[in-house]
Amino acid sequence: MNNKSSRASNIELLRIVAMFMIISYHIILHCVNVQLVNVTSIEKLQNGWFNNPMFYKQLLALALMMPFGLVGNALFIIISGYFLADREIDMFKISKKLLSQLLFAAVSLVLASSLFIWKYTQIDVNENLFSYIRIQYFNKMSWFVGYYFIIMLLAFCVLNKFLATLDRNKYLGFLFTILAISQLSWSGSLLDDLAKGLRTVVIGIFLYALGGYIKKYNPFEKIRGYVFVLTIILTNVLIGISYHNTAIGKIQAYYYNQSTTGAQVTDFTQSIPKFDNYSIVVVIMGVCLFELFRRIHLPELKILNSIAKGTFMIYLLHDNGFAYSIWETQDWITLLYNDFWGFMIKLGLWTAGVFVVGLIAYWIFLLLGFIIKKTKWLYIKE
Repeated sequence: MNNKSSRASNIELLRIVAMFMIISYHIILHCVNVQLVNVTSIEKLQNGWFNNPMFYKQLLALALMMPFGLVGNALFIIISGYFLADREIDMFKISKKLLSQLLFAAVSLVLASSLFIWKYTQIDVNENLFSYIRIQYFNKMSWFVGYYFIIMLLAFCVLNKFLATLDRNKYLGFLFTILAISQLSWSGSLLDDLAKGLRTVVIGIFLYALGGYIKKYNPFEKIRGYVFVLTIILTNVLIGISYHNTAIGKIQAYYYNQSTTGAQVTDFTQSIPKFDNYSIVVVIMGVCLFELFRRIHLPELKILNSIAKGTFMIYLLHDNGFAYSIWETQDWITLLYNDFWGFMIKLGLWTAGVFVVGLIAYWIFLLLGFIIKKTKWLYIKE
């Protein structure tokens, strides 16, 4: 097995891992976090277990998982740069893939939500409120689709040609310059003032170009693998310390305000920290994970590669209000409070379930495409 084939399967494995990270992150962000802070949800489920001015280790664990989805996004961009930065990009192929899978996902979500309408209107008392999808949702699918497309379009138009003109030192200088622009407070704010989301686009350019740099120059060749593991661990330690300090500060502020004469007694609400796509934490963890998986030696595993091809469809089918409302039928907070490992097992099972459902949908999409292609004589003249 040649090195190219061997390397391909380890990167495809990384795509799958990245998608698992994204799904679990979305369940935490759009469901667990909502149940933690939303007053209506707390009243309905009677699960305000964490609404006390105390530090909870369970919430610390959730804080450590909050970068997962953003790291997964970063990994997909790095992977694209790794394979495409030194090639001519086929925008027709990319556009066709995005639009066709978007259409299939939108139609599937419309039909699935229609099934839920039919089922739950047969019940006199409906305790769950589901979010239903209209066909107009085709233009409102996951934000990452547009983000990814913009990066690919920039690479097609100018970025790949520009990177090809750089020697190693100039390439490295370009990377650090783009990273600095996205990380420095004033310049980053200026980007978003110029156009909302521009700062995220700039970090996307950095990640794409970094993938190409790693492919071309292998800059981490002399660094031992355990260094990347330790870097990930240290980053998580810093995330944990930051969350602890924030939580303690919020508790102190709460008691201070309550001790003030004439102050109105208020409820205490916990919160889970959120990260931005341009966060340095996301960049560091993404680069470390990519390099670790890049060093895994695997033979060409066709089943693994086939599964990885379905990750985009999986992304589309789960990142929407309809999926969120299904997840919200579960009382995640009570389980988190009483049985943390039971919560983790359930989170893993639901993540795997979402992945499998999306993968089956992708296979149906491929089958439908095959049928349409084979029967084109029915609707296209010779």
